[in-house]
Amino acid sequence: MSERPYILLVEDSPSQALQLRLMLQTFTDYDISVISDGAEGWRQACTRHPTLILLDINLPSLDGFQILSRLKRNRATAHIPVIMLTTSDSVSDVERAIELGANDYLFKDDCLFKSVQARNQLYASVGQYLNHGKEETA
Repeated sequence: MSERPYILLVEDSPSQALQLRLMLQTFTDYDISVISDGAEGWRQACTRHPTLILLDINLPSLDGFQILSRLKRNRATAHIPVIMLTTSDSVSDVERAIELGANDYLFKDDCLFKSVQARNQLYASVGQYLNHGKEETA
């Protein structure tokens, strides 16, 4: 029997973490952990090897860019897909995330939580990486 996919959500805003978690519960066969601190998120990624990481940029102790950089330089974690979540719509932030190895970049504003289109985008991004992991293990 194979393990269920595991999503690591690193988000320091309790309300946004809750909203994202509730949105993601439409997937039925996965585990999710919510971590609010960057350093702890890094430790969890290294020890639990998630199927997918949803990573905020602005975090205490280590920011999302620092975590992403470490993840992609580490052989044990470099393969893990990372979707960056942020309130910043700065082109330089998007470019930096992609250069560091992010697989996707989603803006977490009110639209993400209210818009059907934005929810569908989140589901599609997450589903793509969860299904990708299943195909590799099959």
